[in-house]
Amino acid sequence: MSDQTNSQRRRELWFLLPVVLIAFLVFANSLNGRFVYDDTRQIARNPLIQDASLYSTALTSDVWAFKGDRTVTSSNYWRPTFTGFHIINFQLFGLNPLGWHFLNLLLFAGICALIYLLLRRFEASPAVAFAVALIFAVHPVHTESVAWISGSPDLLFGLFFLSSLWFVVNYSEGRNRRDLIFALISYALALGAKEVALFCFPVFWIVFAESDAGEGKETTRRAFGLTAAFAVLGVLYFLMRWAVLGRVAQPAEGAAGFEEAFFTAPSAFIFYLKQMVFPFSLGPNYGLRAVGGFEAAEFLLPLIVSLAAVVLFYLLARRSPVQKAGFLLLFLPLIPAFNITAFIPEQIVHDRYLFLPLLGFLMLVLPYLKDLAERFREEKADLIVLILAVAVGFPLSLKTFFYNRVWTDETTLWRHSVRIDDRSSFNWAQYGTALAEEGEYKQALEAYDNALDLRPTPQVYLGRARANLSLGQLEEAVWDLRTVAEMPPENINVYTLYLTYEALAIALVGQKKFDEAAGVLLEGRRRLPIYAAALTGKLAVVYYQQGKKDLALKELEEAQNKARAELLPESKTVLFRLGMLYAELGRREKARAVLGEYLQVTSALQDKLTLEDRGRAVDALKRLGTGSEQ
Repeated sequence: MSDQTNSQRRRELWFLLPVVLIAFLVFANSLNGRFVYDDTRQIARNPLIQDASLYSTALTSDVWAFKGDRTVTSSNYWRPTFTGFHIINFQLFGLNPLGWHFLNLLLFAGICALIYLLLRRFEASPAVAFAVALIFAVHPVHTESVAWISGSPDLLFGLFFLSSLWFVVNYSEGRNRRDLIFALISYALALGAKEVALFCFPVFWIVFAESDAGEGKETTRRAFGLTAAFAVLGVLYFLMRWAVLGRVAQPAEGAAGFEEAFFTAPSAFIFYLKQMVFPFSLGPNYGLRAVGGFEAAEFLLPLIVSLAAVVLFYLLARRSPVQKAGFLLLFLPLIPAFNITAFIPEQIVHDRYLFLPLLGFLMLVLPYLKDLAERFREEKADLIVLILAVAVGFPLSLKTFFYNRVWTDETTLWRHSVRIDDRSSFNWAQYGTALAEEGEYKQALEAYDNALDLRPTPQVYLGRARANLSLGQLEEAVWDLRTVAEMPPENINVYTLYLTYEALAIALVGQKKFDEAAGVLLEGRRRLPIYAAALTGKLAVVYYQQGKKDLALKELEEAQNKARAELLPESKTVLFRLGMLYAELGRREKARAVLGEYLQVTSALQDKLTLEDRGRAVDALKRLGTGSEQ
């Protein structure tokens, strides 16, 4: 190996290593974070990623399938790469959030390194590649994707999509079919991480077309054919997703219509531009709402600014292959973000949608800034770009470092959220839930009241009722819960309704209204057959408290098969309660068999209530004459 080659590699390392180190350091304080927001349900209460016997179900179901009995689609997201990543993480770290955060951070640092190396492959100068990678690495819009464990779909999508680009470049240079196969595999993994990858395959066209520049129609045909292979893969993923979910998409509660989506799109685009250039205000949700019609301030002005920005970006894109690719990376991943009809009214924009678009923006702008520098001081152009990157990156890194802290726990996150958007019922409701989890029930009630004043939803009534239950204010709780139970079915999702019936039965039992509590649970079981076992377990408790052990036993025995099929951890409680009741009634053999089965089917589950019941089951088996500790 020549001295010149060694010198070149050392020079590349001098640029690459700081990018990786800085990316890691800026987000290092996120390692102290807990499970927040969706993490608790998608990880701690998700048997699909905890139980090895359910892995195939996990990979062939939507990501929220654990909330049902495998017969109902619970979300619009089929993400087998993301689900597989969760399975691996759980096997490695269990419910220790440190390990999960560490892998998120490792993924992000790897993406930043890959960005630098890819830009060098695209023949960007070391200074431009470093500047793009550095600003990308420290930008605070990535906090939602890096510091939040459930933000990992963006990281996985970014890693695998950029990896597919890497292999496409390899193939374009060497025509090795192995590289093309690796590129297709990487793209398939990107599709499985996040649906937005469906729109990104045209980026491959740039690489294929530019690699044979000057060969005319033959180049066009070859580039078209190769790009078509990725498009076909995207179509196959779309069809598989449709088969898994049973629909293209299910509507969001209270979502805007098509006309509102059209009028809102320019404002959303301006929001995303602002977040890339001036990320001063950051939060999980923002105050942007759907625009209702043709209004100069809310539609016409944003439209003019948006069109001007698109024209400017297009003119920049014509200057080089790097900028062409940047143009596509800026706009293609953002396409789904403009489908406002898919979002609930208070969550129509998110920082995480900018993960790769920010890269595209930087690929457009920074090469142009270097060209400007060369016009004035050609010999100092690289130095000017580096100084600019450091000057911009330093305040961004400080903003990121401090914003990471917001995502460390639920209360901090949602307290910050209501400061960013105090007109959001959702934010106030989440804040109320976080306060209730910490035992601050009176403050939680205030938060729920604020939420109800803004937008009365089933989730808010349910949250307020639970806080009232904890304070012993049973009448208030019953009123809220009956309000939810009497809502039209189309206005409430089935899981919220299940939780409502559960809480209402608890409140009625607290009032010594056992017959009413039993009637509520029977009604819930009739309306919600996918939660039959979970509700039966609670019904049996009501009967037991009434002294009706024979009825409790009958219900539990009849619900055994449903308990095995349902995925909620509390559904398995049917087996635990049945085994304990058998033991109490002196049916020792049946008690041992059922408790043993309960321990077996819950052996991988880690939620708090299941662990407590497992401990009681083990003690019961010891008393029954076995030391089983499965």
